[in-house]
Amino acid sequence: MKTLQIIKQDQDKTISLVEHEISHTKYIQKELNYYDKTLYQTLQKIKNPYLPKIFVIQENDNHLILIEEYIEGKTLDQQSFSKEQVKDIMHQLCECLDSLHKLNPPIIHRDIKPENIIYHNNKVTLLDFGIARFLDSKKSKDTLILGSVGYAAPEQFGFQQSNPQTDIYALGKLMNYLLNGSLEHQSNISFDLKQIILKATQLDYKNRYKSVKEMDLAIQQKQVIIPPFNNTTLKSKMISLAWIAFILMVVVDMQPGETIHNSFINKLSCFLFIYFGLFLYYNKNLFHKHMPKVPWPILYSIIFFLFLCLDVWFFMWIDSLI
Repeated sequence: MKTLQIIKQDQDKTISLVEHEISHTKYIQKELNYYDKTLYQTLQKIKNPYLPKIFVIQENDNHLILIEEYIEGKTLDQQSFSKEQVKDIMHQLCECLDSLHKLNPPIIHRDIKPENIIYHNNKVTLLDFGIARFLDSKKSKDTLILGSVGYAAPEQFGFQQSNPQTDIYALGKLMNYLLNGSLEHQSNISFDLKQIILKATQLDYKNRYKSVKEMDLAIQQKQVIIPPFNNTTLKSKMISLAWIAFILMVVVDMQPGETIHNSFINKLSCFLFIYFGLFLYYNKNLFHKHMPKVPWPILYSIIFFLFLCLDVWFFMWIDSLI
């Protein structure tokens, strides 16, 4: 192998662009001083289209030499993206991490950031597993404090053990950066994506998404919210509970109506009708994505009216059977 360029060099590793002297094929060569050989052997065996292939793993004199596939393209920090491109990038990253988190034991990347992700020809490649680790159920916290400031979850600073939600936290921060060019400010981010970022970056990992698959469904607007059971944030959950309490106060004293004579059936009909308004609010993107040209207030009114007709018809039928 002939060294063409030293890409990065520090006390932990040396990363070089090398070329095979006969075939002239380019590869990435890594010499690691801090490593987990078993982790790289696992990455070499699995089939993940979002990771560079590992061709050689060789251990010499307390350091590990890797020969990896050379991936062309720019990293995320060198490009700008539309909202739809960001959603596509997040979808691919979620698929990549889902396969890693489903391993036994799971692999946690722990260093997801724009500089470690290449996006070329609409395809994501996740790089740099230098501080990745297997999830160890016997440990209560990380022994080494590692991670990139701004993207590292609180548990990476010695409070708890890194887990799949650690990568979810970094994904939330990454999405914020890609949409707005900032890790914190959200001035140009739509309400639905703000809610996703907020849930993904909760300080307590137990309040984040349970899996990258769940986060991906939310990003792609395929997740159905049933308030208050799976609201994305504690604030929205509390608002849902308060609204439901208000609905109960309204319907509890209702008397039988002209169309529905049974008191309980009439109350149930009214409760579901008002609750549907709450359900529709939290799932508006689920409906609006199919008819994006229709203004949301008009679409909301049409759906609400149709549900009212269905609600009244159904409970009148139930009432007639009693």
